[in-house]
Amino acid sequence: MNFIPISRIFPFLRWGCAGILLFSLTACQNGETTLTRFEDSPVIDSLLDSAPHFVVNTDIEPERWIATTRLGFSTDSLILGRPGNMISVGDSIYISESYGHNIFAVGDDGYLSRKIGGQGKAPGEFNHIWGIDYDGSHIFAKDSERIQIFTEKFEYVDSFPDFVTGSQHRFSVSPDYIFLGCIGIDWLICPHSKLPPYSWNGSAKLLPVWEVDGRSGENANLVTVSPRGDRIAVAYMGLPYIFVYDDQFRHLRTIRFEGKRVRDFEPAVGHPDGSLGGIEPGTRAFIITMKFLSSHYLIVNLNGNYVDVLDLSENDYKITAKVIFSTFDDTEKINPRDFLLHGDHLYVSSPWEEYVYGYEFDLE
Repeated sequence: MNFIPISRIFPFLRWGCAGILLFSLTACQNGETTLTRFEDSPVIDSLLDSAPHFVVNTDIEPERWIATTRLGFSTDSLILGRPGNMISVGDSIYISESYGHNIFAVGDDGYLSRKIGGQGKAPGEFNHIWGIDYDGSHIFAKDSERIQIFTEKFEYVDSFPDFVTGSQHRFSVSPDYIFLGCIGIDWLICPHSKLPPYSWNGSAKLLPVWEVDGRSGENANLVTVSPRGDRIAVAYMGLPYIFVYDDQFRHLRTIRFEGKRVRDFEPAVGHPDGSLGGIEPGTRAFIITMKFLSSHYLIVNLNGNYVDVLDLSENDYKITAKVIFSTFDDTEKINPRDFLLHGDHLYVSSPWEEYVYGYEFDLE
């Protein structure tokens, strides 16, 4: 079973011996299926009870999609390196260097045309890029300790500090807010104003903190917002649930993954060398990443093995495709880091791949 070692993504978390796994089965509120639980927490119980559930069956066999195009060529004068997050601005695609210091621009011809950034703390420089996003007018880049704001031509505008790097694997922007980690409170994701001083909207809090005795990493989390800002999806990386809110921060629906793959999943993972001086066990990631491709489609990478494309339009929740992504010659499976719907192609990046691969996308 593939997993993301939490200690690598979040260096302040440590591995240790595997603890006792709490597991129970209870009836789902809509009666469709039993609820697979890996936690004994009133915090999670409250979230599961607060909205109707949409159940995704993980036992459905995925399709195999083979790449039809790619970004970054061996003949480029620039080297893409480890592709991370992606955004599109007009006809251009921008690709951040995973855990690096540069952002690459790609033109219509698929070739790398510009390298932006470099290592440092000056405006326009980066020290460990955690992600980039675009709200339709400005580009936002999350560094190890700050958010930088640029124009569509990557002209520096402003920056403000962000010290909650460790627990949040993704940040996201909407037309109204920047969704970042909360500081000093019992919540994990807080919307911040996009205008100076970029303060937190104190009336809105998403994803409460919860704890498992003797295990670290359970609060590693994800957030993604639809382009119109009308849907916000948040998740704990180590649990098989996604919580979907509207633009008024009302909990609309819980997406719940069920099936043998969920029942066989073990969130607690021990140190590879066994018990070392009482170091706590870590938490294996079930949801690696998720992202709104458009106002309709939410794409989710589950445990690195396969990807679900969900249609959330008009509250008509349904699974549209279950996919395994492959390279051109279909010899290698891609473990996605990020997704971008641009034109009629879905682009998929992975820090373990030399290129960004594109797939024909027509699910209408």
